[in-house]
Amino acid sequence: MSKPLILFFPFPLLSHYSRCVIVANSIRNEFEIQFSYDAKFDHLIRKAGYGSFNCENFDSQIVLNDSKKFSFQWINEVSLKKIFLSQVDCISRLKPQLVTGDAAFTLKMAAEKCNVKMIALINGYMSQYYRLTRKIPRMHPANRYAEKVPEPFFDRITAFMENLAFKKVHRPFNIIRRESGLQSKKNYLDELTGDFTFICDLPEFFPQNKLPEHYCVLGPLFYQSDENQTEMVSYPDSGKPVILVSLGSSGNWESLQLLCSDKFYGFNIITSGDEFKILKGPHITGKIFLNHHSILPFAKVMICHGGNGTIYQALAHGVPVLGITSMFEQEWNMQQVKQLGLGESVNDLTGDELLRKIEYWIDHKPKINFVQE
Repeated sequence: MSKPLILFFPFPLLSHYSRCVIVANSIRNEFEIQFSYDAKFDHLIRKAGYGSFNCENFDSQIVLNDSKKFSFQWINEVSLKKIFLSQVDCISRLKPQLVTGDAAFTLKMAAEKCNVKMIALINGYMSQYYRLTRKIPRMHPANRYAEKVPEPFFDRITAFMENLAFKKVHRPFNIIRRESGLQSKKNYLDELTGDFTFICDLPEFFPQNKLPEHYCVLGPLFYQSDENQTEMVSYPDSGKPVILVSLGSSGNWESLQLLCSDKFYGFNIITSGDEFKILKGPHITGKIFLNHHSILPFAKVMICHGGNGTIYQALAHGVPVLGITSMFEQEWNMQQVKQLGLGESVNDLTGDELLRKIEYWIDHKPKINFVQE
């Protein structure tokens, strides 16, 4: 008898595809598994031994560029409907027992339309039950008022304005829902949930109010390769402190060109994902695909874009995190890193300032007792 089928619909970024692969690996003995095809991540899916199917998806670069400008033009009726109908077609043809989405914004509607149960993977700060305030990011125009208004009052204003924004962003979803004979929802966060919703964060990082039974705090999921790349630690000089630099799929490598300066010759800087080799120097080496867990046991500091999985990888090895953020979700991650004394943001620093931050965190390695490898 053939195994029941589960279809995975990740948002087209490495962090979402790799997180879904981890979930898939845990259930592969009980289910047949297929992933929504994306050329950038097909090697990852094939290496894991899974098949794929063609389905419309968002252009991640457009979404990232708009998000950095606090624009939600990518959430429009035309784009949403195109992806929704493609997902409905895939589910109807392939007839899965379950579908799983990770930032698959229209999948909840498609699953409802096809009467199929859905599992949703979300970050803790996007939960409807998140206990804290999602702070105004530093890049937002309203941030300049944050220090002029008492924090509790500013948080209430932020929450009120955010609720209005979520409802506005959600309007095209409800248009599609009405046209498709589906029940309307209240706001954008409703579309991120499933029949079962797994929060891929630690409660110490993103605390939740009491969760309903169909929610589960799954904890952080980050991809681990078995490739041994420890030879990079001894290049070019095994006596230098190691700094691992990874900006994921969304970071700006140009913002870290100051690391090429001779001020940083005293470090062994290892880059992960610097595809165009923007960071160059006798003290810098790197690979496009790097097994972080092979390097982190030797690293003194990790400089990253503030992505969820990357932060947890560093903290799993007790390595402090310095964040160069470029969008609001990364800002929320780094706000909690700073709050918990595990690192800080280092945006817009001079070379001398960044050097002092690195030296400080090498000498003040955080004590971490709630993140396990």
